Amino acid sequence: MLICENLRCIRGDRIIFEHLGFCLQEGSLLLLKGANGVGKTTLLKILSGLLPADGGDILWDNVPLKDNNYFKNDLMMIGHKSGVKGDATVYENLEFWAKLYDTEVLIQAALSFYNLQRFADVPAAQLSAGWQRRIALARLIVSPCKLWLLDEPTNFLDEDAVTLTANLIESRVKQGGIVVVASHIMNSAIATHTLWLDDFRAENKRAGEG
Repeated sequence: MLICENLRCIRGDRIIFEHLGFCLQEGSLLLLKGANGVGKTTLLKILSGLLPADGGDILWDNVPLKDNNYFKNDLMMIGHKSGVKGDATVYENLEFWAKLYDTEVLIQAALSFYNLQRFADVPAAQLSAGWQRRIALARLIVSPCKLWLLDEPTNFLDEDAVTLTANLIESRVKQGGIVVVASHIMNSAIATHTLWLDDFRAENKRAGEG
């Protein structure tokens, strides 16, 4: 279970969002929506522990994030940048993640799912941004984490890969995972929640003001 209570974020002297909260049970998909600059990426970084919140609490399995020794093992985050190793082959990129989770047996399935088999021995840097994005998303198949945080996962993807990614997310949710996705285009018939960050903006309000 992922619980956020009364989250507040300040950047400079501006309040990006405040009074933000939600509770996600196992088997939940939360879509983060809102205009550019409203704080979707910032919220994902706060949820991952990469950035501190300026107020409020985050609990994973009823334990505060800062005290939770299991959270990092339960988390897979894919940000705006695909984060692949350009000098490593496609196979080696997936192998790196699979070894962390002892899931080498799933590498071929991950390659097949995103149609990467023919590029298995090709250095990732030689591939387009769209194919590199597929490599990044294929990590999800070899990383059996309970919580996925995905920032615009469909960036650079063609229509077929967008459909594959939506299917992968829905499959993970049906298996009991928790997925939080920031996306301008993605929707899902099984989304249990949609959070509009515009609703938590503090218009024209500076930090320190009541």
